[in-house]
Formats: sequence, C-alpha cells, structure tokens
Amino acid sequence: MTPATSVAGEAGADVPLGNPGTLAPPTQPAVAGSGLLAIEPLTAFMDACVADNGLVGPCHCAAGRMEGSLTEIDLVVLEDRMSGALEFSPELASVLVDCREAAPPPAWSGAQRQQYLDACSAGSDRLKSLCACSLARAQEVVPAHRLDDFLASTEVQPDIVDFINLCV
Repeated sequence: MTPATSVAGEAGADVPLGNPGTLAPPTQPAVAGSGLLAIEPLTAFMDACVADNGLVGPCHCAAGRMEGSLTEIDLVVLEDRMSGALEFSPELASVLVDCREAAPPPAWSGAQRQQYLDACSAGSDRLKSLCACSLARAQEVVPAHRLDDFLASTEVQPDIVDFINLCV
C-alpha cells in the first residue's frame, strides 16, 4: 500500500502533505489583518519551533523570512509535523540553518511586558507571580509586534494559561 501524499482541498486543488502521517490541514485559512498571517497558527508554529531546543532567535528569524511566502495552512502543516513527529521539513530546516546565528528578538518594551502581565493576572494578586514567570516563555513565542493580536485572540494556542502551566 502506497501512502497518500496529497489531499484534495475544497476547490479540488491538491494540497501536498509530504508526510503520510500528517493530518490534513484545515481547508479554510484563518483571516489575518494587515497582510500578516493570523496570530493563531503563527503562535502555534513558534511554540513548536522554539520548543525546548534553544531556537528562539532562529525561529523568529525563520518566521519573519517565511511569513510572506507561507499561508496559514502551511504553518499548520509545519507545526503539526514539528509537534507530532518532531520533524522539520526540508524547507524549514534550510531557513533555520540560514538563521542559525540569529540573535533572539528584541525584548518586549516595558509597556508590552506590563500589558501582558495585566492581561495575564486580570487583577488577581494570586496570579502575579505566575504571570511574571510565564512572561519569559510568552516573549519567546509571541513576536512583540503581534502582542495585541495575541491578547485579543480567544482561539490562540498556546495561550496565557499554557504559559502559566509551564511555571506550575
């Protein structure tokens, strides 16, 4: 039996999966504003890319380079491969190699850190220390210029609770 290498999309076009174990991506991409990819697949991609491999700088660099050439569906497939099979596609691996010397992105501004902490703790004194702990992971996964999108989304994964759970 030969594994399938593509799935027909809604319009009848073939969507290559390249990995027979990869789940088919959603057929409707999320809507992004300002020509940017939607924050939901971008954050999931960044979380899977950064993981525990110390690839913060290279992953941010790779996401920035690929953002203009990938769709949300492409990011979902890449994230699925990285999360489920711990596999980096050849295209992503190539960009990560090109970005291997990239420094981590600039730290969030003081206002951005406070914005995250306020949203995270939601006025609860009990959450302040956990939110402060979760800030480091949030800065690794959420690009600073997309923080507002991240905080506004109710669909994003990982979300603030996932970041807090890393500190528990």
